[in-house]
Amino acid sequence: MASIVRPPLPYGKACATCARAKCRCVPRSVGGRCERCYRLGKECRFPEGRRKVRSLSKSVQIEQKLDGLMMLLTSGRTGLPTPTPLPADAEAETESEQENEDNQADEEALYAFRTQRLQFLPLIHIPATTTAQNLKQQSPFLWHCISAVESKNTSRQAALCVTIRELAGKQLLVDCNKSLDLLQGVLVYLAWVTFHSQPQKSSLCIYAQMAMGLVFELGFNKPAPPDLSMTISNSNAVGHMPGLKASISTRRTMNERRAVLSCYVLTSIIAQFLGRMDPLRWTPHMRECLDILTKSGESPGDGVLVQITRTRLLADQILQGPWSEGVYGPHPTQALAAFHLKAFESRFETIKAEIPLPLADNKPILFHLYDTQTSLYEVALVNPPADEEMSSQRLGHLYACLHVVRQFFDLFFTISPAEYTSLALPYLTQISHCLVTLFRLSTLDYPGWDKATVRGTVDLLDVANQIATRMGQVAAAVGMHGEEAECDPFSKLGLMMQKLGGEWAVRLPEYTGVEPDHGAGEVLPLSSVELGDLESFLRWSEMAWLTDGTGVGGSRPNLSNACS
Repeated sequence: MASIVRPPLPYGKACATCARAKCRCVPRSVGGRCERCYRLGKECRFPEGRRKVRSLSKSVQIEQKLDGLMMLLTSGRTGLPTPTPLPADAEAETESEQENEDNQADEEALYAFRTQRLQFLPLIHIPATTTAQNLKQQSPFLWHCISAVESKNTSRQAALCVTIRELAGKQLLVDCNKSLDLLQGVLVYLAWVTFHSQPQKSSLCIYAQMAMGLVFELGFNKPAPPDLSMTISNSNAVGHMPGLKASISTRRTMNERRAVLSCYVLTSIIAQFLGRMDPLRWTPHMRECLDILTKSGESPGDGVLVQITRTRLLADQILQGPWSEGVYGPHPTQALAAFHLKAFESRFETIKAEIPLPLADNKPILFHLYDTQTSLYEVALVNPPADEEMSSQRLGHLYACLHVVRQFFDLFFTISPAEYTSLALPYLTQISHCLVTLFRLSTLDYPGWDKATVRGTVDLLDVANQIATRMGQVAAAVGMHGEEAECDPFSKLGLMMQKLGGEWAVRLPEYTGVEPDHGAGEVLPLSSVELGDLESFLRWSEMAWLTDGTGVGGSRPNLSNACS
């Protein structure tokens, strides 16, 4: 028998729940609650006095639509009146709620960037009182870069990366704009965005040059001039052309000082990494900026940036010596003189001793210390002359290098996979640096050098497997699934490390005890792994030389071999 459709109560007579939802209030034949309140388990009461017209919340709107659909299904008829259309004020409320949700997401992104990313590389100070809306207005290009870094959606992140490159090209090359906002955005791009950029081109060198060009144009590497007429670039224009503003400021801000020091750190690391550019040249004014930040109490990150900068200055001094040319070259060069080594060791110990006690266990600082110390002792890997006898001093340096590499990876494995997403470019290059050094130590043939001791101290394959496993856990740790997880750059990096470890196991039987299967065919190169765009950034395919079994005698393209 067809169900009986009862007429709804007239306007003004509906129960409070149905009236608030602007739904039909149909009484039940047995009395008590109306049909809707009975079905939803809600309290059914009638208001006293005139019903107040109230705008609908988003949840009520959805509930209203579901009620209408339910009525159609239960009645078996399609001719019932449709639910009441949303009033104009309800549509406005919906838009307002969406705007509030977007603002909340922006605030969460800014908070994550300020509290997580900047702890590894504090290149800017963003006060806790600064809202996302404030930052959008004050530094729009920087905000675009932060949004790209913090985006959890792969497709949106890819679109933001394209937007960043287009904006950078237009503002820097077309409009010739120069501002702190642009410089800070380029630094964020170098530090984090490059790892997620789609497609990943060989852009590190180009954007590093952009950052240095902005520093020169803005004059951040020199003291601020007391008057604009004293600036060479503006002396013929400012004051003579109405509306023309000088790009060089007459008062140096703290964020300008942070920017120039961060530019030095990043370009120094990229220069070492790529081997085809020079870093930002250190100047007396930059030393002054370093001293001011040392005494600054404005941001906790200033102390970290100061220590990273001081350590990087020592690393540059080590790498600029003639001995470094032989570390990765096919031909032997002069070894690090004993007096140079002792001077560098003394300087290194001074830097460590001057680290404030609250920062003694700071992981970003320790990473840079270990990487710099590795650069100091790896000069012992320079090919010795054929007539050189075993040197106890060289052996001591080799074992010191091995100990530092172990400290680096022990520290790295204390970081959870979820925290890997906050790692900036310097730490990815340091992983590559220490892996390369460990391989060379593990395959070195030198009188008195014990490869078994190397394996017992820090096992190359175990390190590679741990990195591969932990990189593969990043996506799940941050809540990524499906296609999002497959596009995750850390998952791809894990696959590369897994492939590299497998090739090491086959190519180095004397190291692993694995007998090579000569009938199994040639081992496929690293590029055979489907790595997508990430291979352009982390150029682990260039590390195929590691699997040649040539040891120290093999040539190495650059210190990086992981990024371009």
